[in-house]
Amino acid sequence: MSDQPDFELFSSLRYDPILTNLPTNTSSWGSTTTAPNPNHSPYYMLPFHRDRMLQAAEHFNWATAANRIQGASGFSHLLEKLNQAIDTNSTTPLRVRTLLSYDGIIRIETMPVPALPAETLYPFRLPPPRAASKQTVEASPLTGGSLTLGPDDIVQGDPPRENPFLVLPDTGNTTASPFTSYKTTSRDMYTKARERVGIMDWGERKEVLLVSGEGEIMEGSLTSPYFWRDGRWVTPTVGSGGQVGTTRRWALEKGFCVEGVVKVDSLVDGEECWISNGVRGFLWGQVKLS
Repeated sequence: MSDQPDFELFSSLRYDPILTNLPTNTSSWGSTTTAPNPNHSPYYMLPFHRDRMLQAAEHFNWATAANRIQGASGFSHLLEKLNQAIDTNSTTPLRVRTLLSYDGIIRIETMPVPALPAETLYPFRLPPPRAASKQTVEASPLTGGSLTLGPDDIVQGDPPRENPFLVLPDTGNTTASPFTSYKTTSRDMYTKARERVGIMDWGERKEVLLVSGEGEIMEGSLTSPYFWRDGRWVTPTVGSGGQVGTTRRWALEKGFCVEGVVKVDSLVDGEECWISNGVRGFLWGQVKLS
């Protein structure tokens, strides 16, 4: 009987030609990969995806897998595998599922996804809810100065606020474990949460929020959520049992949000929120309680 685990580690990222024209997409490569910054890349936040798989491999004590992707050589190995599997001359955006096995084998799976505006992938900010009454001062990308902005104002670079995802809290609880803290192919808890709230099609514009036994929101089944609390966006702390998502990490580093405990009973029907992941970027959402 083999002792090899019956699951793989993975991270889903976006291949998109528009990313090659966004310097932000590669601005952090030098600090996160110890490799030189490239001029362009069609892979969305690639170093963050490598990092999350490496952290998972180290947690599960998968030494061979960790060695395969760590450091500059490991990052180059991952990039080589991606370039072998993907036609980088293609103009079709792709969801790229990068899987890492216990013995260090990398597999790549792809499927086409809809085009997105650059502002969805790398927004200038996460706009506050329209219900927020307090005006804020933001640096303007148009003038380089300061503007007084109200909740209904739009800044160049804002992600679209139209056709919101319906964001539903789970009607049951999920037990925190390494399989909720790290992204693996063992995902029954996410499937069950979606089924409990009636999301049967992965293409629906709906998301379910996993809830811990303590009544804390952990994360979404496919996304990291952000809720407006005390005049700022708050994303659930990893202490509540969810993952360190790639776009979540970027939003925290940019100062778009802070970590905090978000209780499920604090949600208000109809309140605006944001959700994000490494394939779709940042998407406008609306909480639905009934």
